[in-house]
Amino acid sequence: MGQAFASGGALFGARFYKPSSLSPSDEFGLTKNTVNRANKYGTVLVLAHLSINIIHGAAHRELQVNLPPAGLLFVIIVILLCPLLALALLWSSQKRLGLLLLTFSMAASSVFGLYNHFLVRGGDHVSAQPPGLVGAAFAVTAYLLFLTEALGAALGLYFLREMIMR
Repeated sequence: MGQAFASGGALFGARFYKPSSLSPSDEFGLTKNTVNRANKYGTVLVLAHLSINIIHGAAHRELQVNLPPAGLLFVIIVILLCPLLALALLWSSQKRLGLLLLTFSMAASSVFGLYNHFLVRGGDHVSAQPPGLVGAAFAVTAYLLFLTEALGAALGLYFLREMIMR
């Protein structure tokens, strides 16, 4: 009789609530499938974004395209560190905070990149880069950064909406 409770909660055909059947993610409105997808997509996105940023930063250094101190601080905190922190939170019990931070940091990063790489003429603009491999790497990574950042903001909003709708 005790075995029935331990093995599934059924005794004489009746079903009993198993405390372990409600996962912590269910309490926050996330199904296991949504959590897994958010974690997987978030991980791929953040790691791709970091890789592209490393190449883009190398092109910045090689081309001697320097950012002002405030811009450099923004890059370090919002563009590089916040997505990594968001990723760590996604894999913890703080999934909602991780999604919020991912959405915010990717949206802010995309606006920063759009403004500096495509709207304002200056040393950081894609059209100001010299011909050659490093100039091409700068331009291609600027486009890829904008793409991953916009996608990251959209995915963050999507998974936050999934949390609210469940």
